[in-house]
Amino acid sequence: MEKELIQRIESQNISSVSSIYFGGGTPSLLNAGEIARLLDYLSSRFTLDGREITLEANPDDLSQSKLLELKSAGINRLSIGIQSFFEEDLRWMNRSHNAQQAEECLNNASALGFKKLNADLIFGYPLLSDEKWQSNMEKMLHYPINHLSTYSMTVESGTALHHAIQHKKERPMEEGQAEKQYRMIMQFLESKGWDHYEISNFCLPGNPSQHNSAYWSGEHYLGIGPSAHGFNGQQRYWNVANNAKYLKSMEEGILPEEIEALSPMDQHNEMLLTRLRTAKGLDLAQFEARFGKSALNMVIKSIQTPEMTGYFELNPDTLRLNKEGFLLADYLISELFETE
Repeated sequence: MEKELIQRIESQNISSVSSIYFGGGTPSLLNAGEIARLLDYLSSRFTLDGREITLEANPDDLSQSKLLELKSAGINRLSIGIQSFFEEDLRWMNRSHNAQQAEECLNNASALGFKKLNADLIFGYPLLSDEKWQSNMEKMLHYPINHLSTYSMTVESGTALHHAIQHKKERPMEEGQAEKQYRMIMQFLESKGWDHYEISNFCLPGNPSQHNSAYWSGEHYLGIGPSAHGFNGQQRYWNVANNAKYLKSMEEGILPEEIEALSPMDQHNEMLLTRLRTAKGLDLAQFEARFGKSALNMVIKSIQTPEMTGYFELNPDTLRLNKEGFLLADYLISELFETE
């Protein structure tokens, strides 16, 4: 990974780094020395003072000693996969941690000086009654977090859960339940003064994820390691997922990547997809400057059709989804896409 990092920085003539994100898989399986090695190289090339440096982690990986090591290595923000505070729900999800570990890691991280803490919660699965969901929401805000990511349970083809649902050993997900519980979290956090700044993400005012916000605003990023993705505005690349193939390729000095050149249509659709996920929405002048007046007029015409009415807010400078629109975001945004 260090070799890949050096090669990509030099080949793309990277001059600055605005944020760093150790994402999953489970990057907390790395020891602090391995994380420090990558950060030491970056700090030798770029100014990292004040930069957001995030590590995704599972609660069972965050012992007090591990937290101290991570802080010493340079991690200043944690994104912790809590998912639920109910023991039976964690077991049903096949999570590796228990409810006690979920609570302890939040307390320990705060006590050891991590000021930026995100936690993940999952909703919309059969075991989660509205009462349990309300309890999870309220309990989460007892801890000193300043960012919360919430996701509806999805069933991926080929997983054990998918197999169990197919064979009627588990109940399927219900869209109505997921919609109701999403409304609950929106209303609850709004009442507590939190900002709903992206479809799945909430924060105390002034605490959005700088790194993820860069994705949604179209900034360029490097992806390092097996399965990692990168983007330079015109092209997207992704590394081979197989660890052995990744290692062999890097030992030979060959970047283990596939590259996709983004057509003007791809760039048009991607801009709509990323910007409309956020509360800020789409900057109309920026969109017009990049794709032309006719493309902007087509988008505005599309949102004024009967089936799209009531889900968007059109202002002189921006277009954005309203709260009802967030509930149907994937469908609504895809309806605005250019097609061949």
